[in-house]
Amino acid sequence: MTRSLKFSRRNFCLSGGQALAITGLAGPALAQRRQARAPIAQTIVSALSELADAELISGRPEAAVTGVALLSNPTLAALRKAVAAHCSLILSPETPFYAHPADPAAASAPFAAMAASAISALHESPAFKAKQAFIADHGLTVYRLNPRANSGRDISAEATAARFGWTAHRVPGEHPIYAPPGMSVGTLIGLAHARLGASGGLRFIGDPAMRLRSILIVPGTAEVVSTTQALRHADALLTGDVREWEVVTYINDSAEAGLPKALVATGRILSEQPLVERCALAVRNAFPGVPLRNLVEPDPFWRVQA
Repeated sequence: MTRSLKFSRRNFCLSGGQALAITGLAGPALAQRRQARAPIAQTIVSALSELADAELISGRPEAAVTGVALLSNPTLAALRKAVAAHCSLILSPETPFYAHPADPAAASAPFAAMAASAISALHESPAFKAKQAFIADHGLTVYRLNPRANSGRDISAEATAARFGWTAHRVPGEHPIYAPPGMSVGTLIGLAHARLGASGGLRFIGDPAMRLRSILIVPGTAEVVSTTQALRHADALLTGDVREWEVVTYINDSAEAGLPKALVATGRILSEQPLVERCALAVRNAFPGVPLRNLVEPDPFWRVQA
């Protein structure tokens, strides 16, 4: 026996209206529950405690995270890509504001006013204001990652060595020196181009045919004292950036003294990309449900064709 269900127009409208009302209420409630479950910025950053020290540059550590973007260089263009990917937490080994602000109080008296003036001028620049406004308008939380050196281990150098396939060739000792077989200056230049994408910013000193028994890895900027001390035990330096009147002069003078050393500089930003990738992997493993983007920045330099 079949029973027919009869709905009046009034009953149908009432039922439909109730369903719409329930759906309308469920939407905001569901969004609130999802936001409540989202991890906060500080919790995600804690997953990197073995790799880097995190310095809050902008935003709130307790802010809920919709997605994580790891940037080797937090340019305004890269930040736009992160926002387009719905990322609210930005992690980078560099600050988005061009320099680490000097503390005028820490400067000696003759330079205190100069330091304060320089900071003020930077903060008033159009580029600074545009980036600052963009970060604030989109509610971004930005941390700068300072790579750690744990028990004599240089995490950033280890990440670079892994990218080059040299992990098994670490030389025992306190310095991040590696001895990959069959290496020459020319081979090292080719690897820097292939593994890091270095092109316009790639510079080198030394005879391309020179054989290399050991290579010192210093991602970022090579400081003169620590670098020259370690170079006593290596044939070449693979780094990001150097000051021409410091390490470059030391490399040239070593050759003049009959102890040739080679230098391959890829550019600071590219040299830090392996560390960024290692941090991205740590975040992904700790928070597999959080959207993550590793936004790789290309070599920012162009080369003039001779």
